[in-house]
Amino acid sequence: YRPKAIEDYIFHDPRQETAIKAMIAEKTIPHLLFTGPPGCGKTTLAQILISTMGLAEFDVLTINASDENSVDVIRDKIKNFILTSAMGDYKIVHLEEADYITQAGQGIMRRLMEDYADVARFVLTGNYEHKIIPAIKSRCQHFHFKAADVNDIAEYLISILAAEKVQFN
Repeated sequence: YRPKAIEDYIFHDPRQETAIKAMIAEKTIPHLLFTGPPGCGKTTLAQILISTMGLAEFDVLTINASDENSVDVIRDKIKNFILTSAMGDYKIVHLEEADYITQAGQGIMRRLMEDYADVARFVLTGNYEHKIIPAIKSRCQHFHFKAADVNDIAEYLISILAAEKVQFN
């Protein structure tokens, strides 16, 4: 039941909603950093945003940085991905839990963000903003997420139950 379209996503900040919808309308994104507590919608919004860019699946690389966070992953896997020709205007590197990337790995990633900004965009998500080096933060449009509103979640769950014809009180 994860939202797949921007219309189904529950925004907690009107400024974020305006900025994200503008990116969708323009079909382009800058480097992005989404931070906030677990379960607040960072990954969901990143996936919706990436899917609405209209890129070929070959132009998107998603890595869970809590599993793959070494210098070698950044240097080899990500750089090799960026260096292959894009089917569209650019490629997207989506790094889940980017706050787990080592300091050395973040240093290399900063350089990739600079050198290949014309052909690749980075979308980073993480729980702990303070673990992301300032050089990365300064190269990204940063969105900080708050914990989900209980009433918004309850309303969404009720809509799911109603759609599935589940009786509840």
